[in-house]
Amino acid sequence: MFGNLKDSLASSAAKSLLSARLERYGRVTELRIRSKEKTLLLQVMLAGEHDEVTIEVGRYRIVGLAGNHTIIVESVRASREWLQLALEDFVVGKPFPIPTVALVALGGADGLA
Repeated sequence: MFGNLKDSLASSAAKSLLSARLERYGRVTELRIRSKEKTLLLQVMLAGEHDEVTIEVGRYRIVGLAGNHTIIVESVRASREWLQLALEDFVVGKPFPIPTVALVALGGADGLA
């Protein structure tokens, strides 16, 4: 139960952070983090689109040392074929820096120095 509450609060905070980074491209309408399972669900209303785009991260991992963490997406599925292909080419398997404050939200604080 505590894990679900933590994920809900973390999802809200992460949604605000991600919304600011993506505002040029559209609006984040939903972000759900399941830190124990290391999965994410992201729904975005992209500029110029009539329907939301859904991105499901089937698995991610956090690597790094204190103050220098990255997230690596291991599998992803998108509701648009072109986006699926772009995510496979430019996101899956590539490390992306994340702020230390995001570690707890993503379930990556355990075991990292």
